Amino acid sequence: MRLGGRRTPTLVERLDALDRARAALHGVAPEAELQHAEDVLDRIDRRRALSAEHTVIGFFGATGSGKSSLVNALVGREITRAAVRRPTTAQPVAAVLGGPDSEPLLDWLEVSERHVLDGTGTPLEEAHRRGRSRRRGEDADTLPGLLLLDLPDMDSVELANREVAERMTGLVDVLVWVTDPQKYADDVLHHDFVTPFAGHDAVTMVVLNQLDRIRPTERKGVVASLTQLVRRDGLESAPVHAVSAQTGEGLDDLRRALLDISRGHDAAAQRQKADVREAAERLDHVASPAGLPQQVRPGDVDALVEDLAAAARVDQVGRAVGASYRHRASARTGWPLLRWMARLRPDPLRRWNIGQERAPEGLSRTSLPEPDAATRARASAGVRGFADASSAGAGDPWRAEVRRAARSREDELPDALDQAVAGADLRAREGGWWWPVLDVLQWLALLCAVVGLGWLALNAVLLYFQVPPPPMPMIRELWVPIPLPTALVALGLLAGVLFSVASVFAAGLAAAHHRRRAVRILRERVRDVARTHVVEPVEDVLDRGADTATDLSTARGERR
Repeated sequence: MRLGGRRTPTLVERLDALDRARAALHGVAPEAELQHAEDVLDRIDRRRALSAEHTVIGFFGATGSGKSSLVNALVGREITRAAVRRPTTAQPVAAVLGGPDSEPLLDWLEVSERHVLDGTGTPLEEAHRRGRSRRRGEDADTLPGLLLLDLPDMDSVELANREVAERMTGLVDVLVWVTDPQKYADDVLHHDFVTPFAGHDAVTMVVLNQLDRIRPTERKGVVASLTQLVRRDGLESAPVHAVSAQTGEGLDDLRRALLDISRGHDAAAQRQKADVREAAERLDHVASPAGLPQQVRPGDVDALVEDLAAAARVDQVGRAVGASYRHRASARTGWPLLRWMARLRPDPLRRWNIGQERAPEGLSRTSLPEPDAATRARASAGVRGFADASSAGAGDPWRAEVRRAARSREDELPDALDQAVAGADLRAREGGWWWPVLDVLQWLALLCAVVGLGWLALNAVLLYFQVPPPPMPMIRELWVPIPLPTALVALGLLAGVLFSVASVFAAGLAAAHHRRRAVRILRERVRDVARTHVVEPVEDVLDRGADTATDLSTARGERR
């Protein structure tokens, strides 16, 4: 059926939707509700495999309501014993009208006492033939299947009888609640038996029997009172009939209503739709995905990455990358005579086994110290915070499911984060383009100083042996003349100092760049770990919640 471009789902679609919702709600909904939904699906599957030509109508009621007498009066012959002593009916009794294929259905219902009415000329059969013959184009000799079941009392003192009646409430196609003037307002009857089937209006009737016991002037008021109680129970459109099995009053109307139901051939489908809707509403009541976010928010992922980055010591490793760069730059561009001192200090990254040649990614490990309790607590709190933020607005069952999903791989996080750091391409062994330039300049400055010192030393040796040294070249352009060798020594030393300062400054700038780059790379790798170990499991739950909401809506029969 289409209305305004929207379509009402078919029974098969609703069954499939309920089955998917039931499977998706494992671990979310209580096991009892999941089992109830599974029982409904199994019961409907078995009923659909049996005769579709028969309508099963069950008569239910409390002790003394006169169900057996009513069934006998409707049929027109005694098929079940009515007596004063209680309990009366101990096992279901069936009146069968039309079709020989009722045996498998009655076997499934576990009804052993069966009375076939075809060819007996009972009032029920005759009423059916009269109504059938009046319908144009129909064969009066072809009777649709009708099974009337007289069932044990719902409040029987015998537990086995009550269990049979309760079991049958889930199996029959049409429920007929029979009451009497003394018990029609009984709270137990309405609360325990009628209200649970509030959504079954299309396949429910309420019959007030023993009308002959009510004064004619009071009947209308009693029927109105019963109708009001039934509407309060949630049966908004279920018809209410007033009859007397003793005098026959109202029986023709009730018999005609039952026969009309059997001719419609859709009572079983209506009952099944009502059962599916009821099961879906029960699941939605205990584990509704309403309020569950459709997707995780980027801000929540960022907060999670921050906490996991702290657990992975990203900032600490970033500082170590900068310190390693300065360390190697000093060993390459520092004053040549002091470079050996830099080599005495360990490289921070080598000490932590980061940025070195290693096994393939996934097998490598760092030598970072174990995170302290505060760092571990922050990571765990980050995962919990992300789960709570991603399930904000949902009910407790779904919030718990999101938390379980977020923490499903929490034990793997430390190793995964360590491998993310160990396997990062930090270019920790690369140098700067300026290293060889300053290296050459440092050696030239040292060579200049060595030449000057050697020149001065040679002159000193010659003077010691009283050998006249060659004339000393002088630089006279300055405010005071300076021997060239002395100038070479001063120039070499001063250039070495200047080049060393320049090296430290340049190394600091480059180290800051490498530190920021390393932190950025490591955070992206931590983000990948967060996505695979925390975010994706949560997204799976959110997707499952969205699909479950759609399936529950479909199972309820809502247009889409």
